[in-house]
Amino acid sequence: MVRSGRIHRLVRNAGVFGTRTGEVTLDWDAVVRRQHEIVRELQPAPGAFERKGARVYLADARFVDAHSVQADDARVRADRIVIAAGSEPVVPPLPGRELAITSDQILFLERFPEHLILVGAGVISLEMASAFADLGARVTVLGREPEILPALDHDVAAYVRALLEARGVTFRLGARVERLSGAAGRVTAHFVTEAGPAAVTAAQVCLAVGRRYNPRRAGTDALGLELGRLGLKVDAHLRTSRPHIYAAGDAAGNQQLTPTAAYEGKVAARNALQGDVETVDYSVVPQTIFTTPEVARVGLTHADALDRGVTCHVARHDMKGTSNGRATGEDAGYLKLVFDGTTEKVLGVQMVSYAAAELIQLAALALRTGADAHLLSSQLSIHPSHGERLIKIFGHDHHEVCEPG
Repeated sequence: MVRSGRIHRLVRNAGVFGTRTGEVTLDWDAVVRRQHEIVRELQPAPGAFERKGARVYLADARFVDAHSVQADDARVRADRIVIAAGSEPVVPPLPGRELAITSDQILFLERFPEHLILVGAGVISLEMASAFADLGARVTVLGREPEILPALDHDVAAYVRALLEARGVTFRLGARVERLSGAAGRVTAHFVTEAGPAAVTAAQVCLAVGRRYNPRRAGTDALGLELGRLGLKVDAHLRTSRPHIYAAGDAAGNQQLTPTAAYEGKVAARNALQGDVETVDYSVVPQTIFTTPEVARVGLTHADALDRGVTCHVARHDMKGTSNGRATGEDAGYLKLVFDGTTEKVLGVQMVSYAAAELIQLAALALRTGADAHLLSSQLSIHPSHGERLIKIFGHDHHEVCEPG
């Protein structure tokens, strides 16, 4: 979806590069069809697991008891079990919520919404806002907090918001949605801000306020497994409150990220098979939000460092006007780097970039290896490239000294 939006916007603006395209229209059916095809192609084939000696049941599985799972007509018993059942969109108890769709449904709508309201201003909402705005929809985001993406530093989040506003996305922040009214195809969201009550009407309202593991999904509610904030409560070995049952991915509720889920799946399986030989390590976890441009972070934010009493250096850089940005037409970006004030080792990186998903992995390596500013900035970089400014801004000359408040 994000890629389709990015290409659609690029083609609409192709005249800047000297390509005359004529009238550009959206084929929404083709967008949805391509998404279905890609999802289908990326599904792992059962044979790949069976060749490794695993027995695969393609069925809805539910716990019968603490050691048995029913998979359609088959009952499977095991000494140890790993739950990796994923999560579901959170549906807040709003009057009229049946008029809304969830973040699962929005990807495969039969009709393209000319106007879309997104309730929530977190990762899922912002990715959808970016994609649908690029595809030509009017998008309104209703966020409860005073700023979008609260896990980021305020200046980074504000930079992202300004970019999306420039592309036509409307933000109503500090907004508490109270109810939905109307009918299919014309739904009104009623909300309250400091200025008082307000309402906005659109073809679709999408509830994008987060995801949570549903204990009823696989029947784990009957086992009495202890719940955490987003999933099952687990220890450092990923064991649930029943020590022979492990959880991974969104079911564990630690970090709702695909690479984290894959990592936890390996750790949980190894511990279940070999007897708790490994603990999880979340010390360096790069994260990317697939807006256009992308947003990424790893390590401590500036706010995190100050909260922990760390004396730090900070480097900030607006990348607008770089040679690579001017040449490609993707001329926007922002860097914010946090360093230890004594050793100048990098502690955290936040970035807004058209290559953030790739660059943040380099930043993660810098954190994991304990690299300092001098080492990082001494690396020769490709010119022009998105990465050259990151390498340059690692340098000491760009640091600001800050003290914990």
